[in-house]
Amino acid sequence: MAVGFVLAIGAALCSATAAILQSIGVRRLSATAHLDPRLLLRLVRNGPYATGLVLDGASSLLTFTALRVLPIFAVQAVGAANLGMVALIAMLVLRLRLTALDWSAIGAVIVGLVLLVLSAVAGPPGEVPASAGWWLLAVVIAVAVGAYLGSPRMCGPAVPGVLAGLSFGSAALGARLLARADTVGAIVGNPATYAVVLAGLTGVLLYATALQRGSVTVASASSIVGQTVAPAVTGWLLLGDRVRPGFLPVAILGFAFAVTGAVALARHAQPHRRLDDCDEEQRGAHGGGR
Repeated sequence: MAVGFVLAIGAALCSATAAILQSIGVRRLSATAHLDPRLLLRLVRNGPYATGLVLDGASSLLTFTALRVLPIFAVQAVGAANLGMVALIAMLVLRLRLTALDWSAIGAVIVGLVLLVLSAVAGPPGEVPASAGWWLLAVVIAVAVGAYLGSPRMCGPAVPGVLAGLSFGSAALGARLLARADTVGAIVGNPATYAVVLAGLTGVLLYATALQRGSVTVASASSIVGQTVAPAVTGWLLLGDRVRPGFLPVAILGFAFAVTGAVALARHAQPHRRLDDCDEEQRGAHGGGR
């Protein structure tokens, strides 16, 4: 189980770095009225965003491996904690001053993760009907089509952020379903594989759309809620994800702490400037006024 958590934390580190790079890159592109698949081509040509996508790919691979041995509620909560890592990176590298609320949120994330480590039971998912992969693929297609048709009416970042989170969460559910697949043929022939791919692409497009349409804080917080709560409930009800006997309240408390702390830290998903840079800009502005 320890290896699974190490993989999940590594995935969160990759995702944290990717979030900063993507928020820088996406704001260099003009916004689109519709959820336009051509936006993917523009994103991969954007240096910071393309680098973020590579890190996202590494994060997905680590997450996929972690989901083979850990329940989805634990892996997704660790993934949401990447914003705590972003805040710490900003403090250490960019010399950003964290507020008391930031430290409280980081503490909540750490406590939540410790509680999840104590309560989670390692192992593959339980037996599920063969149709589960098809149902998941149908849900992913419905979300993608609904997002495309409704995107002109999405005036702010909240709705596309939640839909992005649901898409990423669906990809995690698909990866959990594939945990029992032990051959290439079993993976290729499983509809959950295609649900993972489509959900990942849809999530990338929706999250980029959310970043273009408003606050990075709202987009990130909405995405966190979408990709943690629904998959956790689904994993518990349908995939047989369980906790140690008598540890259910501990698991619920840990999940709540980790996700709430991550949402409180969502503002750190936006790029920060070094204090030296700000000082130089201010000095330049004062010098220009003389």
